[in-house]
Amino acid sequence: MTRIANRIACLGMAGSVMAAMAMPAVSATRPDQPVQAWPAMAGVDTATLLERAQDLPTSDMAVGDQPYCADDAEIQQTLRHDFNEAPVPGDGHAATELWASRQMGTWTLVAPRRDDTSCIIASGIGYDAARDVDVYYQTAGLR
Repeated sequence: MTRIANRIACLGMAGSVMAAMAMPAVSATRPDQPVQAWPAMAGVDTATLLERAQDLPTSDMAVGDQPYCADDAEIQQTLRHDFNEAPVPGDGHAATELWASRQMGTWTLVAPRRDDTSCIIASGIGYDAARDVDVYYQTAGLR
């Protein structure tokens, strides 16, 4: 009888863990959170990084400090997995993509390139889907 009771307890615990994993996470974004941005490279503004993005080597070939540049699939996987970000619908400024996470309150500006690679040129906090997307581009210095 003890073995059955232990088995039921273990199953109940596993079910509780699964239920907790299935519940939506509480958002890290506060309505009063200011939008803040940082260029992907210290000392270089986002507009300059956007201009340089087409000519930067991918990060595995880089020498020195530069923005993270990699295959599109790798950039997408990183943003989805590490930051729970997804593309934000709308027109990107200067052919950039805005990625964001409602859950984490983070956002990232990505500069796609002609060779199926992309560079992350800026990131920030304070994402709220209710805000106009232009706020993120302005904060990053692109509008």
